[in-house]
Amino acid sequence: MRKLLSIIAISIAAAGIGHADTAAVPQLTVTGQGVAQVVPNMARISLGVSERSDDAGRALDAVAGSIARMLTKLTEAGVAERDIQSTQVNLSPQYDYNRKNNGVPVLVGFVASSTLSVKVQDLSTLGAIMTAVTSVGANEIHGLQFDVKDRAGAEDSARALAVKDAMHRAKVLAEAAGLKLGSVLMMQEGGAAPGRPVMMAMERASADMPIAAGEMGITSSVTMVFELVE
Repeated sequence: MRKLLSIIAISIAAAGIGHADTAAVPQLTVTGQGVAQVVPNMARISLGVSERSDDAGRALDAVAGSIARMLTKLTEAGVAERDIQSTQVNLSPQYDYNRKNNGVPVLVGFVASSTLSVKVQDLSTLGAIMTAVTSVGANEIHGLQFDVKDRAGAEDSARALAVKDAMHRAKVLAEAAGLKLGSVLMMQEGGAAPGRPVMMAMERASADMPIAAGEMGITSSVTMVFELVE
């Protein structure tokens, strides 16, 4: 038993010494960024309708009718059912806070709204889709985001660029300090912040909305820790 305890104690001590040696090694931590530019080939758009009425039921009925017609138009435009999803249904009272009422809020009506999230697989149809849904009641766009159907290749390119950037940064910093890079002690991938959707209001359109997809950047970041040697 004493022999076993001695072996355990020696093992713990050896582990502590190894940890201390690692911690004592001069280190350099850098973060690299990589951006892969791609041409989008799909889009996600959030289409909404909002209606006001003195009666809550009539407000909801008006919105429901518009949504039903929007769904029909989307289907006619070739959008698959799996690419359409209801994301929001709201009904809220509207009050008048006029001072003439001695500060007492007066109910003046209701506003109902609903939103559809639509995935457009063919960008050439996006403008026509927006025109079609506005013709049957859609009066809001809550977001338009371009994307690519297969992100894996672009994401891998962005990762490789991030590692290359981190190694370049580390080399420049080490040389400026009169040191050299040793082994890579740690590497950790970071996440990218999602893009913000475009917020805009819609009016009834008489012509297809012109759409410019341009390019988009798929980003990656990586944090690397290098050993420094003289």
